[in-house]
Amino acid sequence: MLTAAPQVVESPAMPAGRQRLRILDLLRFCAAFAVVLFHFGDTRAWGGPNAFPTLSAVTMFGVYGVRMFFVISGFVILMSAWGRSPGDFASSRIARLYPAYWASVIILGALALVGLTTDHRPTLSELLANLTMLQHGLRIRDLEIVYWTLWQELVFYVLIAVFAAIGITYRRCLAFLAGWLFLLAIAERVNADLLQAVLIPFSAPYFIAGMALYLIHRFGGSLLPWLLVGAGWALALVQVLGENPPAVQRFGEALGSALVVGVISLIFVVMILVALGRLDGIDWRLLTVLGALSYPLYLFHHHIGFLLIGRLHAPLGKMITLPLVVVLVLALAYAVYRLVEVPLQPRLRAALDRSIRADAGYLDGRG
Repeated sequence: MLTAAPQVVESPAMPAGRQRLRILDLLRFCAAFAVVLFHFGDTRAWGGPNAFPTLSAVTMFGVYGVRMFFVISGFVILMSAWGRSPGDFASSRIARLYPAYWASVIILGALALVGLTTDHRPTLSELLANLTMLQHGLRIRDLEIVYWTLWQELVFYVLIAVFAAIGITYRRCLAFLAGWLFLLAIAERVNADLLQAVLIPFSAPYFIAGMALYLIHRFGGSLLPWLLVGAGWALALVQVLGENPPAVQRFGEALGSALVVGVISLIFVVMILVALGRLDGIDWRLLTVLGALSYPLYLFHHHIGFLLIGRLHAPLGKMITLPLVVVLVLALAYAVYRLVEVPLQPRLRAALDRSIRADAGYLDGRG
């Protein structure tokens, strides 16, 4: 139900309202786990196609887990940036993304260099580019297939950092999102490469919807944010139905398209329930750990899973190998979280904060 327009104090410094929503931790983990099952059911490491024909009829929809990631990112990143300076926002995002990512590049790069898990041995320049997370923009090959989504996230973060520099308010958010939608159409119409690169049309409908849902969560529902959510949903469906997705190939055009529409719509419905507070009762502490596992699980599962499945499925059989490999990659994700992210994230964040504020002592007469 639409409510009256929210009473908004137009100040970028209004209370940030960044209370933890553990339901988002659960959804992040579910999205990552769906991607894991999609890749494990589809990998050629089993020695042939359709290793699990019945199971893959369901897990194939895990390919849309990245769409859930993008909607969650739109919601969470706006929540994180609200009331923060661009420097604070940037340091928090860098500290969040890079420790586990660097670990994945180093470990997976070493495996690739010795000829494990991939047909391509990266060059030194490819490894160095991948360490920056900018390789996609530089048109250099991703070391790991899942890295492509990180470029989408990076561009989004830069857009939000610029927005934070201007000052994030409710009305400016509405204008920002409406402008983003309009420019997407312009970029498609004129085939402008620069606009396409900046506006990230693949993920933009999900980021836009996620941001609009955060406005609804924070300020209450009103017509304009709901229209933005609807526009994001419509553009997402236009996009995904034009991709000839795997579901269409397996189930036929009509049924396959209906299933894809259902999956994308379910993602939006779940996030609408989050925005409206209908899932606030799901607030278990364990979910925080599951949320923390989602990023390292996403980064490591494909290469490591390919390696383990290739080595284990012949002696153990596929029915034992699949659950065993799932458990092993979950254990690896937990190890990366505890041994890499927990110690390094706060140190990197503190170092970045000191660097951003390095001129404070000089301006105060201490430099």
